Amino acid sequence: MVKFLEICSANIASAVAAQVSGATRIELCSELGVGGVTPSIGVIEQVRSKVDIAINVLIRPRSGDFFYSSDEVESVLRDIARCSSLGVQGVVVGALTSDARVDMDVSRQWLKEAHSRGLSATFHRAIDCAENIFDATEAIASLGYDRILTSGGFPTAYQGIENIARMVTMTAKGGPIIMPGSGVNPENIREIIEYTKAQEIHFSASSAYPSGMKVLGGIAKQEQLVQSDPGKIRAAIEELSKIS
Repeated sequence: MVKFLEICSANIASAVAAQVSGATRIELCSELGVGGVTPSIGVIEQVRSKVDIAINVLIRPRSGDFFYSSDEVESVLRDIARCSSLGVQGVVVGALTSDARVDMDVSRQWLKEAHSRGLSATFHRAIDCAENIFDATEAIASLGYDRILTSGGFPTAYQGIENIARMVTMTAKGGPIIMPGSGVNPENIREIIEYTKAQEIHFSASSAYPSGMKVLGGIAKQEQLVQSDPGKIRAAIEELSKIS
């Protein structure tokens, strides 16, 4: 049975939906449309005040690639330090070099900062952009990260299912937890878990909801909100309960 069902929550409503629907943990972020960036301090504080389940915070200073300047590296360090005072359980980070290998120096700095403050450290889907995902897995494991969030180097975890299964085998003896994510839904979650033998899984359970705003034009042209759907979370939990 899966030990952790993590819901990627990009707003307060999604975080609350995750808890009431039975999720185990939240990955809190902002702006899912660009792959997620660091949420505001205010959002972190509000979510922590409203939910009791574990929270891991995505610390990503911008959208785009994962090759960071020294200023960006420092901003991540500062965000990790700040998160430690907000009652969350972990942070989610990831950095690559210009030739798409794990940036060992930067990743080591961030891991050390997180662990020194009692936070778990997840290496996020930057690994799916790495030149060789298996070399990257070994590198991240050697640093001592607690977890790797991955789609196996493919756009979705279902497409990358064979690579994820291999990564689970690679890290089975004391390495980081391999957590499939991206494109996971109630229809494929059971197959992904049964095939890969992963013990944790991550998805957003997103649905579009009508906006309460009367859109008149200008920049406000999108008439919907995207939030985690309690029904999808419950359906996924039901599928997971069928795994022996």
